[in-house]
Amino acid sequence: TFSIMNALKIRKREEYALVFTNGKKINGKNLILQYLKANTENPRFGITASKKIGNAVKRNYVKRRIRSLINKTLSQSNISLKNYVIVAKKGSLSVKFDDLYDELKLLFNKVDS
Repeated sequence: TFSIMNALKIRKREEYALVFTNGKKINGKNLILQYLKANTENPRFGITASKKIGNAVKRNYVKRRIRSLINKTLSQSNISLKNYVIVAKKGSLSVKFDDLYDELKLLFNKVDS
């Protein structure tokens, strides 16, 4: 398993674009997981929340939730070395944290299958 410190953020727009254009996509109810094989020693994560979700306060709230979901998921399961972009859907604002966690775990399990 990885600690949170090992998981790097995807910071550059080009890196997001790479995942979006060349990566695979798994649709969930409240989240979309997109991923692309990477030559890194750690998994890397990016989070996006579009304006469809709401104003900046709501978007930041959703991103904080997803960030802590990632931390929780990283500590409890083994995630393969890829670049991941998690896209929040409108539902991710109101659904229970534990339900979101289960959904994210399910999405990560689908990645390797």
